[in-house]
Amino acid sequence: MVSNLPVQLISRLRMLGPVVVLDSQSAEHPSSREIFLGGRPVAALTVHSGNMCKIVHMDGTSYLWQGRPWDALKYFREQFPGWSGGWLGYDLKNDIEGLQSNNQFRMNLADLFWMQPSVFVRINIESGEANWVLGNEQMLPDLPDNVEQNFHLDNLNPGIDREAYTEHISVIQEYIRQGDVYEVNYTYPFWADAAGDPLLLYESMREAGPVPFGAFIDTGRTAVCCASPERFLEKRGRTLRSQPIKGTVKRGQTPEEDEKLIATELENEKNRAENLMIVDLVRNDLSRVCEPGSVKVDDLFEVQTFSTLHQMVTSVTGRILQDCDPIDAIKACFPMGSMTGAPKIRAMEIIEEQEIIRRGVYSGAIGYITPDNDFDFNVVIRSAIVQDGLLQYQVGGAITSDSNADDEWEETWVKAQALMKAIEK
Repeated sequence: MVSNLPVQLISRLRMLGPVVVLDSQSAEHPSSREIFLGGRPVAALTVHSGNMCKIVHMDGTSYLWQGRPWDALKYFREQFPGWSGGWLGYDLKNDIEGLQSNNQFRMNLADLFWMQPSVFVRINIESGEANWVLGNEQMLPDLPDNVEQNFHLDNLNPGIDREAYTEHISVIQEYIRQGDVYEVNYTYPFWADAAGDPLLLYESMREAGPVPFGAFIDTGRTAVCCASPERFLEKRGRTLRSQPIKGTVKRGQTPEEDEKLIATELENEKNRAENLMIVDLVRNDLSRVCEPGSVKVDDLFEVQTFSTLHQMVTSVTGRILQDCDPIDAIKACFPMGSMTGAPKIRAMEIIEEQEIIRRGVYSGAIGYITPDNDFDFNVVIRSAIVQDGLLQYQVGGAITSDSNADDEWEETWVKAQALMKAIEK
């Protein structure tokens, strides 16, 4: 079952400025509960290239805030308390560990986009009931009668060929043999020419492969269509929860074939080793902001099934320190270890050296923070980013000492099926 997406409501709200949609898409998944829809920002914060922090008010006035990106986000929440949401780009890592991002963008993407909405709706995905937390439907303009309903892609191609990919994997494995790292998450982009409304692409993506942590953000120039199955970090009361995914196998043609593939995945030593290394990393991250002795592992090596693949998921929880600011908790664990490798800092240095573009929004996080300082963030994977007629879709996987470059290449194409299936619809 795929929950109905309020496309017309989103389209009407976009006429008033940026929108953030946080979208649980499948009622069968235990993490799917609600769709959150926010728009018509009271204010929005964008961060470009490190310290260029800009805050724009609803009336159009704006000013630059001098300081570090994570501090800017804290300041924004102090000035605009209440529900807020947006994206945290991967390159915010540089403000945590003293790293650099020297690779180029093909898009002009903000490292951080965050907004407080003046219209905020919570939609129960089972009943479809809409609760208008802020604003009301009468505030929104009607859609014009002549709205063009189409989205089209041309020239979808990987940004790297198989030979170059194999060479990069070889270099990474040499680092592993030398003892620099145990595992590195290596990724590369697909590119395409895009035309039309990206909301229609997002709608097709969610119909082709419903996930528990989908998201759609449209800033006016940039649209992020995210079909993520992975939770980065959630806070409910004093409980912090992270659910890293490592280990992927394609779906079978029949339930019997699915059962065999799941059993094979559970027995696969490489998948188990990948998952366990990242779980240890996540435990370490959570221990920085949780009470001593409270961090524990739940549901080790659970296999979750999605429309195109099965994935191995483990839950790690802890009891957050009483006086810990939510931004500090997020920062302590950012970015998600499943998207870096281990040890984390060295893995990110090798990623910067071997990948061909800056990751930007990809492998960062999209989510929300409540007035009570609870929050929930996904990992930005399986995501199409559209800007100025160009689409970027990044894929990758964990590289270890026993990884086979041909198998890894094939796995990245399995992960690209979510976009390809949407295009075919």
